[in-house]
Amino acid sequence: MAAAQYRAALPVLETERLVLRAPRLEDLPIWTTVCRESFDSSEEEAWTEFSFYTSGWFLHGHGLFTVTQKDDDQAIGFVILGLEWDDHEPELGYLFSAEHRRQGYATEACTAVRDFGFDLLGPGQFVSYVSQSNTRSNALAQRLGASRDAAAESAFDADQHVWRYSEVSS
Repeated sequence: MAAAQYRAALPVLETERLVLRAPRLEDLPIWTTVCRESFDSSEEEAWTEFSFYTSGWFLHGHGLFTVTQKDDDQAIGFVILGLEWDDHEPELGYLFSAEHRRQGYATEACTAVRDFGFDLLGPGQFVSYVSQSNTRSNALAQRLGASRDAAAESAFDADQHVWRYSEVSS
């Protein structure tokens, strides 16, 4: 199948416990569930976002990764290095199913994508946009070594944090 050949050309990242691979159509149900849990999205909205983020690979050379556990190819979450239509620069973001949160998977997967982003785009060339009230995501950005970028934040509402990934944390 042609889709499998195209996916094979996209990067696969491996960590101690996880494999991050190109999205597949069979990942859509977990994507839809996660979007419903996180944003109260409809099936149609979830499909649109899934298609949009997946197309980033062809439009920008980076995009959505499906996160699976090494011993099981079932999707447990997603990490993206990508652009939404109104983003000022590439964003590192993540979504995990409720049963796979608070187990270190987001830190592990985002570390791998952060390092991929450094290799692909260079340090300082991507950010995470995080609401001030999202304490867990703000803490994750800090754990990943990002720093708040006051100049970039000035383009947004006061409650929007912009975390810049400038170098690998020690």
